[in-house]
Amino acid sequence: MAEVAAAIERDAPPFLAELTHGHRQHLTATAPELSFVVLEEGRPVAVVRAVRLRWDGSSGGAPGAGAGEALARAGEPGAKTFAVLDVMVAFGARGRGIGRRVLAALDDRRRETGLERLLVLLRPHTKADYPLVPFARYAAFTRDDGEPFDPWLRTAWQVGLRPVRGVDRSLVARAGLDDWRRWLEVELPGSGPYLVPGAIKPAILETERDEGRYREPHLWAAPGPTSHVGWIDALAAAGVVAGDRQHREVRRRRSPEHADRSEAPR
Repeated sequence: MAEVAAAIERDAPPFLAELTHGHRQHLTATAPELSFVVLEEGRPVAVVRAVRLRWDGSSGGAPGAGAGEALARAGEPGAKTFAVLDVMVAFGARGRGIGRRVLAALDDRRRETGLERLLVLLRPHTKADYPLVPFARYAAFTRDDGEPFDPWLRTAWQVGLRPVRGVDRSLVARAGLDDWRRWLEVELPGSGPYLVPGAIKPAILETERDEGRYREPHLWAAPGPTSHVGWIDALAAAGVVAGDRQHREVRRRRSPEHADRSEAPR
């Protein structure tokens, strides 16, 4: 089963698959009963990775350092929460609603394990198309119907998962510049932020230190009651606020003299 899971997880962006390889090996070794493969007509189509955590159900009680803290705290005394750290759908099985079915079934899986609460860490995969947009602002983007713009966040919202806590540095990883050159497939002329294929924000590379750092934000979510509270308000309650800055259309203002000249007959 570990080999089947590893084959699916290799479909992640190359840099992400390599940076998190050790984390997945750790989960396989320490919590194999909470990592499982999802089958569709006998074929493996998704992998779910989870740990046991102690969580009191509050926003502040969710791991403030995201995946890293959850891994460090896994299996702690009094752990009665089924904390899902990752849901990976196989590349060839995407676009068929499998991820939605997996998210909808997580609470059933939680009951099967005998745990009391469910906590899910959400990575907005489509943010990789908008790596320069701040995470809080991207998370707050909505469609005309008021639901989240990001497909994965929207799916979680539709199946009843509600924001619990935003985490700025959920995945924190470092690697040497040779690795970053391989992932970027370009030369690195100097230090600075670089856009990595599949990353949801820039990586910071420092040629002087021969090192690159990547810090990825995520969102904790848990089952919550369906109410009149909308997505933006639910995000704000979880501490994810886009900020006060308004991105308005910049309009060029012409002086009366310029307007007179521009409108004069030629």
